[in-house]
Amino acid sequence: MPPTRRDLATAETRRLILEAAKDLYLEKGYRLAPTRELARRAGVAEGTVFAHFPDKASLLAAALHEDLELAIGEARATLPPGDAPCRERLLHLAGALYAYYAQNPGLSRALVKESLFLGGEWGGHVRDAVMRFIGLVGSLVEEAKARGEYALDVDAAVAGKTFFAAYYLELLGGLSGPGFDPLLVRNALEGHLRLWERGLLKH
Repeated sequence: MPPTRRDLATAETRRLILEAAKDLYLEKGYRLAPTRELARRAGVAEGTVFAHFPDKASLLAAALHEDLELAIGEARATLPPGDAPCRERLLHLAGALYAYYAQNPGLSRALVKESLFLGGEWGGHVRDAVMRFIGLVGSLVEEAKARGEYALDVDAAVAGKTFFAAYYLELLGGLSGPGFDPLLVRNALEGHLRLWERGLLKH
């Protein structure tokens, strides 16, 4: 069933709100961007903004969602070849995301903070994105197992969660400082990976 004129109008209003939100957040920062000005730029009433997005945190997550998805998509498209060490492929993936967050550390801090316990529709989207990232890591680990790089009894799903935990820890560390150097953060993550690959047990 084709979309109705009302559906099209709703989608266009949503697009205008997200476009205005992204521009305003990049210009003024998340905390200093009043919803009233955002609505004015989008050409809608302030109440219309909250009819589409229940709170400012959801609006922030929605406004930056597409950019994050593009960053992940580009990282996947430019992964080192399948015969490259898995560690190199995982660090490429994480490094691309660190580079994205480094473009605007202030806005990235707000996104990470507001997304942590976000509920509703956009909280679901954030959690889905995390699980897709973990699943992607798991698939890279499975490929490494298949070519004999990692042991066959490695649980790829657990490995994906472990990698994400280290990735996220270093992301928080990088965003906590006055600046954000994506290379330094990536190198710190590599330390986790090398320990992860070596294991803790004495051989």
